[in-house]
Amino acid sequence: MKLFIAIDDTDNKESIGTGRLSRMLAEELAEKDLIGESRVTRHQLLVHPDIPYTSHNSSACIDTVMGDCIIGDIAACAITFLNEHFHEGANPGLCIAKQDAVPKELPFFGLRAQIDVISLDEAKRLAGRLGTFTWWNGETGQGCIGAMSAVGLRSTGNDGRYIELKGIRNIGGMISVGEILRLTAIERVATLSGENLPADEIVDTQDWVRPILKEWLVTLEVIPVNEHWRAPHKKKAKSE
Repeated sequence: MKLFIAIDDTDNKESIGTGRLSRMLAEELAEKDLIGESRVTRHQLLVHPDIPYTSHNSSACIDTVMGDCIIGDIAACAITFLNEHFHEGANPGLCIAKQDAVPKELPFFGLRAQIDVISLDEAKRLAGRLGTFTWWNGETGQGCIGAMSAVGLRSTGNDGRYIELKGIRNIGGMISVGEILRLTAIERVATLSGENLPADEIVDTQDWVRPILKEWLVTLEVIPVNEHWRAPHKKKAKSE
């Protein structure tokens, strides 16, 4: 069974960040044989003065296959992990959903969280009504908003930047499109307009390869620079 496991608001200014913690959680769950191979995406939410956040207001979603267990086992392990890595001032949230049974309200909720300020009460009411596994902790439990949003956004097939994916942390420098596709789980290298690049084109990775999820495909978007290509963004977040 395929699952989405999302977390948010797990850190403070001195901690390692939600992105890295999500990758550590995926490793922990795999080591306990609760999940199989996984991929992790970062999802950007609204940055607004009325929303408490540490640096970028992003959440993370683990895309994985469940092992020989039940969702309750995964949830219990994830909660223990988050409590063990709890930082003073954090308000962690966790949301787990079957990939083929994400309630239709969650994608809309996630899209709203990218443009509107959503109240904690609304999020908790929705969690109770949907019955999707949702947990929160800390003084406010604010992280449930981001965790629920991450599941919803990931389920659209058109949101998220991969921060954990086979091969992306093992390549760097100048490399051909063909090598990128051979050495990683990236499925296409394309221009911002959606044109796939041929295998012999050269990409300057800037030693930071973070593809996105676009039309259900793992896509490395690039822009032309002189005689080669590069990603439009550079590394900018400690949490990734």
